[in-house]
Amino acid sequence: MRHVVHLCVLASLLMSSEALANCRIENSNDLLSSIKNNHPDLSLSLIENKIARKLIDEAKERPNPELELSGVKGEDSDGDTTKTGVSIVHTIELGGKLDARVDLATKVADQAKFELREQSEDILIDIVLKLYRLRQVNELIPIYEEAHDAFSKIIKTKGQRKTLSPEELVEKETLILVANDYKLKVAKLRSEQSDLNSHLSLFIGEKCELKNSVLPGFIEFRDRFSKSKTDYEYSKILRARAVLEMSKSRFDYEKSRAYSDLKIKPTFEIEKSDGKNYQSIGLSLSMELPLFNRNNANKEMANLEMERDALKLKNIELEADIDKRSWEKKYNSFKRSLMVIATKKELDEKHNRIETLFKRGIISTSLVIESHRQLIEFASTRFEFELGAVEALWNIYKINGTLLEEKI
Repeated sequence: MRHVVHLCVLASLLMSSEALANCRIENSNDLLSSIKNNHPDLSLSLIENKIARKLIDEAKERPNPELELSGVKGEDSDGDTTKTGVSIVHTIELGGKLDARVDLATKVADQAKFELREQSEDILIDIVLKLYRLRQVNELIPIYEEAHDAFSKIIKTKGQRKTLSPEELVEKETLILVANDYKLKVAKLRSEQSDLNSHLSLFIGEKCELKNSVLPGFIEFRDRFSKSKTDYEYSKILRARAVLEMSKSRFDYEKSRAYSDLKIKPTFEIEKSDGKNYQSIGLSLSMELPLFNRNNANKEMANLEMERDALKLKNIELEADIDKRSWEKKYNSFKRSLMVIATKKELDEKHNRIETLFKRGIISTSLVIESHRQLIEFASTRFEFELGAVEALWNIYKINGTLLEEKI
C-alpha cells in the first residue's frame, strides 16, 4: 500500500511539473495572447477605460429640483395666524450647457482611451523584449556552462601532472580565472532567467516555466512597411488629436456657462387665520443677471489651451514622421548586420570544430580560451543586435497603429 501511495505522489509531481512547464501554451503567439488577456496593468487599463466612459453618464445628469418648506406662526388683528408654504425650485440650464457638458465628457473619455492605449502598447513592447531576452538567456547559459566544463576538464588534467612548466602553470592559473569568471556569469544569467520567468508568469496569470519551444525564435525580418505619413494610427497622435478636440469642447462649454440658468419656483401656501383657511398658488422666476461676469477669463483660457494643443498636435505629427524614419533606419541597420552574422547553427559548428581540434592536441590552451571568449562575445553581440531590431520593429508597429494586432 505504501508503494502505491509513493507512486501516486510521484505521478502527481510529474503531472504538476508538466503543467508547470507547458501551462497550456503551444507557441509564442499563444503566449502573447495569454499575456494580453491576463496582464495586471492591461486588465487595469480596461477598467480605467470603463471609468472614463462613465463621465459621459455623469455629464447627462440634470440638476435635482429643490424642495422648500416654510412655516410662520404669529398674531395679527384677526387673532392667531399660521402660514405654511411649499415650493419646488426647478433649474433649467440655458445656453446649451447640457449638450456642451456631454460633448466635453465624451472628448475627455476619448482622450483617456488613447492615453491608455499608448500605455498598453508600451507595456506590450516591454513584454515582447522580455520574451526574446528569455530565449536568449536560455541559449546563452549552456554556452557558458559548456565552456566552463571544458576549462574545468583541462584544469583537472593539468592538476594531475606532478610537474608543470612555467608556461603550463600560467595557462592553469589563467584557466582557473576564466572558469571562475564564466561561473559567475552563469549565476548572473540564471538570476536574470529567474527574474524574467517570474515576471512573465505574473503577466500570464499562472506560474510557468517557459521553455524555448513557446518563446519567439530568432526575429523574422520584414522588407517593407506600407503605412504612409497620412495613414498613421499612432496612439500618440490620436491622443493629441483627442486632447485638441477636448480643448475645443471645453471652449464651447465655457461659452455655455456665460448664460444664466433659469429657476422656476411654483409655490403653494396655506394660511389659517381666525379659524378660517386661505389657499394661494404662485409662480416665481429667477435668474442671475450677467452684469459683472460673463465667464470671460475661463473662455480666454480655454481658447489659449486650444491654440496650445493645436501646436502640440502639429509638433507630434512632425516628430512621428522623424521617429518612424529613425526606427526604420535602426531596424535596417540591425537587419543588414544580422544577415551577415553567423547563425546559431554555424556558431555551434565552429564551436564543435574547435573542441575537436583541441582534443586532438592541434591547438594550444590559450587559443582554446580565446576561441571560447570570441564565440561567447559573438553570440552576445548577435543577441544584442537582435533585441535592437525587435525594439525597432515593434516601435514601427506602434507608429503605424498596428501593434495591438501584430504577431511575434
